[in-house]
Amino acid sequence: MSRPSVQSGKTVRTAALLTMVVLTAPVWIPGLVLLIAVVVVARVVKVTALYALVWTFWLGVSPRRVVFVYSDSPNWKAHVESRILPRLPENTVVLNWSQRGQWPRVSLPVILFRCFAGEREFNPIGLVFERWRTVEDYRFWQAFRDAKHGHGGALEHVEAQFLRHAAG
Repeated sequence: MSRPSVQSGKTVRTAALLTMVVLTAPVWIPGLVLLIAVVVVARVVKVTALYALVWTFWLGVSPRRVVFVYSDSPNWKAHVESRILPRLPENTVVLNWSQRGQWPRVSLPVILFRCFAGEREFNPIGLVFERWRTVEDYRFWQAFRDAKHGHGGALEHVEAQFLRHAAG
């Protein structure tokens, strides 16, 4: 008697799994669609509520407010502290990513950063909020990376744009 090959056993398992997925699709696909819809609606509600808070309370009488987040990275700390922070408006909220463990749990600027900065290239970042407008984000990470490799034009550009917008 010959033994069945390991390959044929794997093929049978794969076929059985594929059959189960196809046969149960009418059960789990609507649930997946519903879950995606709930996540999208929750995101829209969260962003809308945050804009309402910013526009009606946080801006106050100011035409704009800024949230600036950076870290203690040697790639940008000295530059940020000497060339960017001193030129920001007085009402700017500055958050240090390296000290995020000390950030207040319930703070509108922290919530705004977490909502609008995203998960990539968010440090350093400047977020400019103006009444009745969507947030403008100025991402410095790539510009600092380019400057580190001898291409400072992008850093000068994003810095000038950000500071001009922040100042009004």
